[in-house]
Amino acid sequence: VPKTSAGSRRAFVGWAVGAYLVTLGLLLVLALRRSSGTLVYAIDDPAIHLSIAQNLIHHGTWGVVPGEFQSASSSPLWTLAVAATSVLLPFAPELGPLLLNVVASIVLLMLLGAHQRVLQPSRHRPADAVAVVALVVVILFLPALTMLGMEHIAHTAMIVWAVVCFGRRAAGETAGRRWLPYLLVALATLTRFETLFVVAGLVAAELAIVLPGWRPAGRDGVTLGGQVRRAAGIAAAAIVPFVGFVALNVAMGQGLLPNSVLSKGPAVSGLADTFSPEELQHRLADDPLLAALAALTLALLLVGWRQGRRSTYGLVVLFVATVAHVLLAQVGWYERYQAYLITLAVFVLLDVAAEIVPAERRAPTPHTPLVAGLVLSALLLSGTKINLARQVPLAVADTYGQRYQAARFLERFYDGAPIATSELGYISLLHDGPVTDVLGLGDYAVLEERRRNGQEPSPAYWAQLADERGFDVVVVYPGTMLYQVPDAWILAGSWKLDRDTVTAWDPELDFYATSPEALAPLQAQLEAFAPELPPGVTTSINELAPLRAEALAAEAAAGD
Repeated sequence: VPKTSAGSRRAFVGWAVGAYLVTLGLLLVLALRRSSGTLVYAIDDPAIHLSIAQNLIHHGTWGVVPGEFQSASSSPLWTLAVAATSVLLPFAPELGPLLLNVVASIVLLMLLGAHQRVLQPSRHRPADAVAVVALVVVILFLPALTMLGMEHIAHTAMIVWAVVCFGRRAAGETAGRRWLPYLLVALATLTRFETLFVVAGLVAAELAIVLPGWRPAGRDGVTLGGQVRRAAGIAAAAIVPFVGFVALNVAMGQGLLPNSVLSKGPAVSGLADTFSPEELQHRLADDPLLAALAALTLALLLVGWRQGRRSTYGLVVLFVATVAHVLLAQVGWYERYQAYLITLAVFVLLDVAAEIVPAERRAPTPHTPLVAGLVLSALLLSGTKINLARQVPLAVADTYGQRYQAARFLERFYDGAPIATSELGYISLLHDGPVTDVLGLGDYAVLEERRRNGQEPSPAYWAQLADERGFDVVVVYPGTMLYQVPDAWILAGSWKLDRDTVTAWDPELDFYATSPEALAPLQAQLEAFAPELPPGVTTSINELAPLRAEALAAEAAAGD
């Protein structure tokens, strides 16, 4: 298969990077208008990494509370990268995740430009130009993922780069640094543990080369022993850093995996219906594009497995990784969990197109090029991505209007005091003092209690925890604790968004006092802070709360 010409490569990268930067710039401007000029990300999670990074820099602590180790980051390498940018940008550490994502996106698009050979945008091929824009903005979802402020783009770039390198070696190419893909696998593993799914695919692809129908043309001299050694090397590149992380985590009194993985990962969360057919179907239905790409990958493997194509290697990697991910991990949550699979599918399927689509169907003609048409047809399965990309500014407004304001509130009135919340990110970043995370992402003791009780600890547990840790205020969404709220906790008031939400779990954010004595100060503080809330966020004070406080106080006095 001929390599991309330098001119075509530059044209692709120019169109792709241009579409990415223009769209990102537009989203950023609209988001800043929604957040009064404050850089806030579309979800709360980036602030968890920023919080850990700040504690690491200033206190030498890995966790969201100074002096207390907690495995609160599911992406240790990303957190270290955020810490590095925070050192370089002490005046604006919140810029770090944005800049890291911009760099990772450009690297990823340059990789795609160097690898693919079928999309050649130009004024003579307008369909290809439109397809490249759609690919970058919608299918790869890069501008919206950047505004999430998380590690997914960097992880995707490392994964794709490694698979491309191993695929070229499998096809018999010897150029390039032989150690590079192994290093990329190791780094990707420490960025997201879903890398292990891709490694399983790489191992399967390496071993499949031994079979006559699966090996690329011209690779008749391969041996089982050689492929086993290569597969073992790939596996070791992922297993060694993974085991190192596990050993450190356990030595520090934590679980085998990061708290967030133990809390949210379907295979380890403790929920009974993780592997039910309904649950697996639901995960695939969350992203129709992923389901369609998986089906297409399987079809291409079945049709072309005896044809000696070099693209078979990538198809095996993609299919095995997708199956493993759907079985063991999550799909969705702003389209980020499966982003690496979608991008890997784009790389692999464009490689397939270069092999099987006749050259004349890819040359400039008066008719729509076939590959560009196929790319654009994927938009029919990308309705969720289109909608979420459009809603990025509203998602930022959600975070700014609720979690960021709650962080400011707790920083002002409860600085240095213990607090509890389900929204760990911006609150732990701005608030100085002990934090109890009721979801367990930053609190291993709570996490273990949730896993023991099917994610629903009893009201008695929360009441005892409040007594032991001394927190007077709890900030949660109404559905977070639901029937778990102790009778002694009093709803002091709420903040409410005046519209439907995008990334906020509920339009309402509740503030509980954990004792009658804590109620009056909390209600006074909510009233004092109300004028500072952004437009569209209103404060509601529970007028019946003082009566409830009096009743509880009377019960306590009678008990004494």
